Amino acid sequence: MKLSFMTFACPSYSIEQVVDTALRLGYHGIEFRIDANHSHGVEVVADKAERKRIRRLLEKNEIEPCCIASSLQFATASVLDELRPKLSLAHDLGCPGVRVFCGPMPPGAKMPDVIDKVGRQLRTAAHLAEEVEVQLWLETHDTMSKAADAAAAVRFVDHPYVGINYDNMHPFRMGEDLETTVAALGSLVRHTHFHDALKNPDVVMIKPLGQGELPMDEMFLALKNMGYTGYLSGEWFGDMYGATADASLKQFRDDMQSLADKHGVTIGK
Repeated sequence: MKLSFMTFACPSYSIEQVVDTALRLGYHGIEFRIDANHSHGVEVVADKAERKRIRRLLEKNEIEPCCIASSLQFATASVLDELRPKLSLAHDLGCPGVRVFCGPMPPGAKMPDVIDKVGRQLRTAAHLAEEVEVQLWLETHDTMSKAADAAAAVRFVDHPYVGINYDNMHPFRMGEDLETTVAALGSLVRHTHFHDALKNPDVVMIKPLGQGELPMDEMFLALKNMGYTGYLSGEWFGDMYGATADASLKQFRDDMQSLADKHGVTIGK
């Protein structure tokens, strides 16, 4: 497994500062949150020259752009026109995937309706993604916080370019037991947001390891037993994980290394 962080950890940092921080603190990848007024400049408005410059900077420092974290919501109106430039951005940077959401439950809809809607849009989107060799990763989040629901939409698509961004916090805090989550996810996990948190359906509160209420050892072992070798990506907001960007990123690195050492996993491979 490898380590990455979403740029919510350091939203005011330039691309040079983000890369330097990742390199200095021993991270292998960066998850770029787009459309959120972050200062890194990895956005669809970046021209070809800027994209090439950013890609060269990442490659020179051997830091991977492991995910473009979009806020596209596939349960709402058609998002395909918005998706195309985001896929293009990921392709130009050499990034393997774009994170997407289900979005809020449409008025009067039931979960089977939402699964059908999201699945149908993802099925069409999958062909666009395949054209540029960039995957789409549906996060266990919002309406599809439970893995059973997110996985149902992805299995509806049944396409190798569509998988799951497993956020380990949301299924558990929304009442889905880990055994059900693991059974639903199977081999669909392509990327993770992995951290401790409070088990509270009404509040999103991410915590350093051991300060939350999630069964982190069992969750880590579940990934290991799935054969997952991708990124453990840290996502938090403000000072949830530490008072400064450096403090939070050091803490997350140490927390994940502690879990990996405890369960016989080599970080970085």
